[in-house]
Amino acid sequence: MSGLLGVCAPNTETNIENQLRNMAATVMHRPWYVTETYAAPNRQWGFGRVGIGIFNQASQPAWNSNRTVAVMLAGEFYNQYGLQKFDIDATLPDEHIALNLYQKLGDDFVCHLKGAFVVAIWDRSRDSIILYNDRFGLYNTFYAARDGYFIFGPEMKAVLCSPAIPRSPDMVALAQYMRFQHLLGDRTFFEDVKLMPPASVLTCRVSTARVQIRPYWAFADIPHHPNISFNEAVEETGRLLSRAVKRLSGDNYRPGVYLSGGLDSRTIAGFVEPSRLTTLTYGQKNCRDVYFAQKIADTLGSRHIWVDMPNGKWVADYADFHLSLTEGFHSWIHAHGISTLEQARQVMDVNLTGWGGGTVMGHPDSIEPLQMHAVDEQALTVRLFYLFNQKYTWPSITEAEEQYLYTDSLAPQLQGLAFDSFKAELAPYWDIRPDVRAEYFTMRNHDLRLTHNLVTFYRSHIEMRFPFFDYDLFDFLYGIPANHRADKKLYRAVLQKYLPRLAYVPYNHNLYLPTTKAIFHESHKFWVRLTNRVGNQLHLRQHALHTLYADYENYLRTDLKAWAENILFDPQTLGRGIFNPAYIKSVWNRHQSGLEEWTIGKIAPLITYEMMLRRFGGDLTSHTEPEDPRLCLTGLPVA
Repeated sequence: MSGLLGVCAPNTETNIENQLRNMAATVMHRPWYVTETYAAPNRQWGFGRVGIGIFNQASQPAWNSNRTVAVMLAGEFYNQYGLQKFDIDATLPDEHIALNLYQKLGDDFVCHLKGAFVVAIWDRSRDSIILYNDRFGLYNTFYAARDGYFIFGPEMKAVLCSPAIPRSPDMVALAQYMRFQHLLGDRTFFEDVKLMPPASVLTCRVSTARVQIRPYWAFADIPHHPNISFNEAVEETGRLLSRAVKRLSGDNYRPGVYLSGGLDSRTIAGFVEPSRLTTLTYGQKNCRDVYFAQKIADTLGSRHIWVDMPNGKWVADYADFHLSLTEGFHSWIHAHGISTLEQARQVMDVNLTGWGGGTVMGHPDSIEPLQMHAVDEQALTVRLFYLFNQKYTWPSITEAEEQYLYTDSLAPQLQGLAFDSFKAELAPYWDIRPDVRAEYFTMRNHDLRLTHNLVTFYRSHIEMRFPFFDYDLFDFLYGIPANHRADKKLYRAVLQKYLPRLAYVPYNHNLYLPTTKAIFHESHKFWVRLTNRVGNQLHLRQHALHTLYADYENYLRTDLKAWAENILFDPQTLGRGIFNPAYIKSVWNRHQSGLEEWTIGKIAPLITYEMMLRRFGGDLTSHTEPEDPRLCLTGLPVA
């Protein structure tokens, strides 16, 4: 995982050089990882970076001429040539572009950058280390500030390696994890460690290690263009998306696309120059993704690789590595693709990921009347809580199950805490445009807190680029009426207009053609339904394509059964006094019986949370009372 790390400890006996080395060592996951660190001569502060040897190959930090400003950077900018109006040399490495632009504009320089990045600047005149990240926080930065000590890193473990940061479990985080299978806002599993919010400027004064954090951009800043017609939206969306993909795939790096049977990856792949394109698919034989991805690759003429997933043994093989990279924020039931990364590194440098495309281009679960036209705040809160709890991933525990989940000593503190914190996180969104406020909340609290962890573990081997988070495309899509994007009608129209061949390969979600040509779409839809009905009557379902590329539910009854039982029923797990042993036994037996679907979403968080505690520690018997979630929206008091 590429990123930045650093420490400021002006009033302690901390050995800065040793601390930086220890931090770097915690995030060196593979032999190709590279790190650079710099410790100030006054021994009060230091910073560094970690990378995987693809981006940012020039030595850092970058210094100004009199060595009063230093810059560390991870990531990349996309609009170097757009900065020439500030007399910036676009051919310089990105860290020097950041340095020169900062010296001209100060903190406002970040408002003029487009890309995926995190930047750390030491400025002697301000007696400060300042961190800046991109609009969407695409490079994770964790931090903690406590008693005159500030530390940050690309992974939580880099922060926790300091003895100055206690490992006090965050009880709100525990409650959220069991209800949503991920955390919200800026929380981590430990009270003192936070995730730097997207589009933020974090300033640490070196002499005191006091920290301030503020946003420099917000969703509400996107201009609203309510009068754009649907046809105009199709034209402009296609133009902007095509331009973004071509820019991200047209340099000296080898581009690749992880191809599925969905719309996101096929659309990206369709805009890449075919002679440069490598596509890769994983999944069990005869699943929809594998079958349709091959058809898409054949249509495009890409060099295509398929990695089989014949059973679930790979999950246990990679569980520790996945945990080391994602630190429990991402359960093992989302580790798909991790077994392909060594092969991917051999054929691509950057993955043009479709991550977030389903949200940005319009997701049916987000653009719906219940959210766009909610009658009041209570109605939207209830709807979103249901979606987070039951729809956006495998269904999590219900209200009734939460009554059984915890031990008697913890239940009074934890029951209802997830809902209270959910309401608190939602509060800042009420002033945003009603038709998109729920989407923004979901993007910030689901996409960036759960599915973005896919990006985290992919970045252990290859770099990631994000066509759907191109700033111009994003601003345009969220400036037009949300109804244009509803039911994927805009998405399908763009595909039909710009990449028509791909509109005639079925969509894995429902097996229908994503074409907007009604005669083809409806006739194919009729044929699919007729074929399914006849197949059901003749008991031929065994010959149909598998819906799932990886059957985690069955894995847990077969290949992973012993592995899971060794964690769930280990005396160390049961002896922690967190979860009610009777509940663990009951939900495990429910899953093994096969009488219910989707019980894995209730079991996986139990396993992952225990794995996280074993890796990172934390004593729940010494935790403080949960704070009022309404006071915790930024995660760190502003100095």
